[in-house]
Amino acid sequence: MTLKDKTVVVLGGSSGIGLATAKAALAEGARVVVTGRTTARLRKAEAELGGGARTLALDVVDERGTEALFRGLDRVDHVFITAGMLVKDPRLAPDAAAVRPALDMRFWGAFYAAKYAAPRMTEGGSITFMSGTAAKRPIIGASVATASCSAVEGFARSLAVDLAPIRVNTIQPGFIDTPLLDDLLGARRAEVLSAVAQRIPARRIGRPEEVADAVLFLMKNDYVTGITLTIDGGGLLV
Repeated sequence: MTLKDKTVVVLGGSSGIGLATAKAALAEGARVVVTGRTTARLRKAEAELGGGARTLALDVVDERGTEALFRGLDRVDHVFITAGMLVKDPRLAPDAAAVRPALDMRFWGAFYAAKYAAPRMTEGGSITFMSGTAAKRPIIGASVATASCSAVEGFARSLAVDLAPIRVNTIQPGFIDTPLLDDLLGARRAEVLSAVAQRIPARRIGRPEEVADAVLFLMKNDYVTGITLTIDGGGLLV
């Protein structure tokens, strides 16, 4: 149950939960590969990682790029894909092209990662997807983004059987203090998060490092597969 000298690939690891996971894996002695969509954010991540990780600009919906990434690695032990986005679609008013990216990024990004990583893995390897508590508590006015969370969880359970003995799991975070919340909440960020913190049992918002710790658990424990692990401070209970 160690990551020392293992190759860990974090798709969408240039900020937030992905970056925290990359840092935690490095601290355990893993060889880490981090991807992100923007070069500027990757350069910033490189500085935070102290040059200890290999970085690569990649959009997870780029199938050929994902294939090339994994083909270029000597070995792959663990993969974590964080990519996802919120697209608002109240009463399904937007056209399909406008909301399709919410499904493409989370589901097809996961599909490509699994398709091209699995053949490079040996027994003991793992793939971890990321959904969100929207899979259990839908986001009103964001039906497609909500559906993408449920889709990737079902996909993971199926792959846990189909790709065995490679393990496949899903991490399901609640409100976590990441840059994504800036985009989602804008000027109301502080107000909304304060209200959430007062309501949930943990009485605070989660930290990226806490989700990263759960991801590393899923990577290291060889007897865990096919599960969805919720990290939400008890938010789904209230």
